[in-house]
Amino acid sequence: MKHFVMGLFLAMAVVGCGSTKDDDGGGPDENPSEQSGALCSASKACPSGQFCFNGLCALGCQSNANCAADQYCDAEDTGTLASYCKSKNVPTCTSNSQCLSNQVCIEGLCSLAPPANPPSCNPETSDFKDGCDNYSVCLDPDDDGSRQPYCASFAPCAEDGACPTGLGGAVCNDGYLANKGRFCMQGICRDNSNCPSSWSCVKPFTGAVLGFCSPGAFGFPCSENAHCKSGQCFSAPGVLGTCM
Repeated sequence: MKHFVMGLFLAMAVVGCGSTKDDDGGGPDENPSEQSGALCSASKACPSGQFCFNGLCALGCQSNANCAADQYCDAEDTGTLASYCKSKNVPTCTSNSQCLSNQVCIEGLCSLAPPANPPSCNPETSDFKDGCDNYSVCLDPDDDGSRQPYCASFAPCAEDGACPTGLGGAVCNDGYLANKGRFCMQGICRDNSNCPSSWSCVKPFTGAVLGFCSPGAFGFPCSENAHCKSGQCFSAPGVLGTCM
């Protein structure tokens, strides 16, 4: 991947099945595709006063009282001028049927399906003013240009700021990415606790705040021998290496 941080994001999948329906039971319907929240996309805008968040229209709010029982009002998010209702928890998935009808299950978490004809965006920016909204990031699927870059949507962080690890790890974007809101960055980590069990959080250079989750298999990045199942990391001091 040409842009290093974008390379980290390409290794991740994206998240976020949420409910906007208060069914008096305090939780989402068993079939998320039948929830009452309006579905949305780059070509299908939400009603006035709502915001498209990972394929689902989110309500504006001032407090938790404005949200459904299974949601909270995220007043700490600096991604937009207004606050929006978001799911208290970030559900996981094992199949597309557990996600909204316009989402797919990737690496154990739900993500808005990439459009067939994605709008133009720029994956080469350093300030993340990439042509996408504040809750998505421009990804380049292939360095060879065989597929067009697209805006990949991410699910909101849970009320406690945590994100499920899914199949590849995740951490909440609490101001790490400039000009982006609070969403789960899948594949990214602060430490090993953000990664699946027995995986390692590998930092790209000494002193880096964020790294990415690695299973330690042959060919995966490492910075020390302990990151590799073989116990052998081929690298130069202070830079990423490869598990042997």
